[in-house]
Amino acid sequence: MSVLRAVFIALITAFVGGVLAFLVGDYLTKLAQVPEMEGQRGMTVFFLCVPLGIFAGLVIGTVSAIAVRRQGFTAFFIAQGWSLLIVCGLATLLGGVPYFLSDKPPTIDGKHLELQFELRAPAMFKIPDQPNGYSVRVCLYTDNRQNQYAFLDWNAMTQEAERSTVRGYVPLLTHSKSRSLLASIGNEPVASQFIELRVPPAPRKQDETWSDWTFATQQADLSPVLEPERMALRYRVRPVDK
Repeated sequence: MSVLRAVFIALITAFVGGVLAFLVGDYLTKLAQVPEMEGQRGMTVFFLCVPLGIFAGLVIGTVSAIAVRRQGFTAFFIAQGWSLLIVCGLATLLGGVPYFLSDKPPTIDGKHLELQFELRAPAMFKIPDQPNGYSVRVCLYTDNRQNQYAFLDWNAMTQEAERSTVRGYVPLLTHSKSRSLLASIGNEPVASQFIELRVPPAPRKQDETWSDWTFATQQADLSPVLEPERMALRYRVRPVDK
């Protein structure tokens, strides 16, 4: 076996392993709902998945080069072919099995769904004239754990004497039995409130109509919310083209 041949096979396989690890890692972190906040999902892909893919490619490429004892270019292509086949098969297995076992996003008429909502906050909660993701935040919780942050339409926000209204939406990615929104305005504890959603695990056509106004009952620390401080929410399911 040529040492130079083994090095080339290992490096090529490592490169392919890194690329495949990036693609599979990107898919698996989305599937596992790794939070995007502060780059958690991106760091998981780049600093965990990709190095593991490169390392696996180096090992597989080296072993393939050693296992093929023939000489010449034919041996190089055979060993390289086997190593790439093994790496691709491993990537398919790592990505395919979780896909078939995972909870797929719910659909209506074959279209993915998002939850559209309007949030009303009492006048005591002050929203800046130019709000951002730090001053106002809405997060979807599924089965009592954080899922993802909602998109908020700042242009559609209205402020009146008695209340402020914020509009937005968030994708529905799982057939969760329980869903709630955690709405936060500023950094005061009372300004972070849970609002329970009555959305079935598999939404239907009738869920596309607006719900009645639902009031928050718990703060972020699960303590009760006083009536004058309660936020209110109405929502509906909306099919979207992906």
